[in-house]
Formats: sequence, structure tokens, C-alpha cells
Amino acid sequence: MILKKKKSRLKVIALIQARMGSTRLKKKALKKIAGKTLIEHIFRRLKTVREIEEIVLATSINKENDILVKHAKRIGLKYYRGSEQDLISRLYQAAKKFKADIVVRITADCPLVDPKLLDEMIKIFRKNKKIDFMTNNYPPTLPHGLDVNILPLSTLKQLDSEIKDSYHREWFTYYIMENPKKFQIYNLKSSTDLSGMRWTVDYPEDLIFVRKIFEALDRKDKIFIMTDILKFLKKNPKILKINEKRIDKIK
Repeated sequence: MILKKKKSRLKVIALIQARMGSTRLKKKALKKIAGKTLIEHIFRRLKTVREIEEIVLATSINKENDILVKHAKRIGLKYYRGSEQDLISRLYQAAKKFKADIVVRITADCPLVDPKLLDEMIKIFRKNKKIDFMTNNYPPTLPHGLDVNILPLSTLKQLDSEIKDSYHREWFTYYIMENPKKFQIYNLKSSTDLSGMRWTVDYPEDLIFVRKIFEALDRKDKIFIMTDILKFLKKNPKILKINEKRIDKIK
């Protein structure tokens, strides 16, 4: 009797993209919400995603980011340090170092990242081997702040080889969207258009808004998700006014 070799599970790692050089809200990655930094909240929420094998902070070698690395060590978060502006290089090298087959990219301004949504997206990605780039904001239908990009290592390798100009090496998602014939793009859409909501943290008003969410919903024994936030905001619509003037006109 010949036993078939069991296929190995592709390794998925989440890369939390962060650096201290933000201009709109300085040092936002270490801003506190309900006693924890944005990085801590993202790390905690990602740890509940069943489809993710490893979580890594991807920051730069610039000295100002030493404090981020120190913080990562304190909370038990693995890290990689690479280029400040060359984001393709930073993510690709981090993925190779941690032997990733698939990369989930989360930016440090998204403390409300949704574990349930991530599990759903990664499961779809695992089943469809032809996807080169998976997103949920092209066009956006979810609140800004739940943005996720998923790429196989092969796409990062292709981008690293093809893109030479510094602009697209930092903003590589634009390059992908500008070249739909080169990449198989999958966009997860919400059944209801929620793109008018702003749940990211780029400005002081955003921080106030997110703090209100955590004050109302954060529990030690449970991670709240998008549906919980939507229910809360439906009962407390005035909270949406806190950062409504900062809504990005991205449609």
C-alpha cells in the first residue's frame, strides 16, 4: 500500500508595517488606547486569527525606530528591520527571513483590524492558487481602517525584480492596480457599502474616535469585531461625527 504524502500547509505570516516617522500624527504607533499601544492592540487581535502562523513587526533601520523594536521585544513581538522608504524590499526580506509563503500586510494605523475578516480572506486566498494580490479596498466597501493586503512570496519577488522607481517601491499597491494584466487581483467586497466610515488612525480626531470604541467594547476575555462596532455606532451615531471631517475622498 502506497501512502500519499500529505501536502504541507502554506505558512502565512502577518507583517505589521510601522515606523516612527509619521507626519500627520507623530509617533502614532505607540499612542495609547485603553492602556495599550496601537501596536499592542494589533498584535493582540492578530493572535486570534487562526489562519496566521506568525506575526512580525516590519520596521526600518533608522535609529528613530529603535523604540519600536524595544517595544516589540517587551510585548513578545518578533521584528525585522529593513529600508525606510523601500517598502518592497522591507516586506520581501522580512518574508524570506521568516520563511513565509503568504504575507498578510497590516499597517500600524489599523488597531481595529478584524480577525474574523482576516480568517475569511486568508481561507479564500489559500483555496485560490491563482491570486497574485488580494485586497478589500479596490474599490473600498469596508470602513477605512480594516484594510488588508495579502500576497504570495512570488508576487513580492516579482515586484522586487520589476519595480525600479522609488515612488512605486514605496507605494507598490498602486503599481499592482495600474497593471491589472500582470496581476490576478481579488477584491473582497462587503454586501453593504461601509466605505464612508473612517476607523483608521492618522489624525488626533481618529485617535479620539478609536478610543471611544475601545472604551465601550474592549474586554480582556473577548476580541470585538466589525459587527460589534457597527451595532455600537448605530446606537451612538454622534461618535461618527468625531472624525467625519477627516474622511478620505477615495472613491
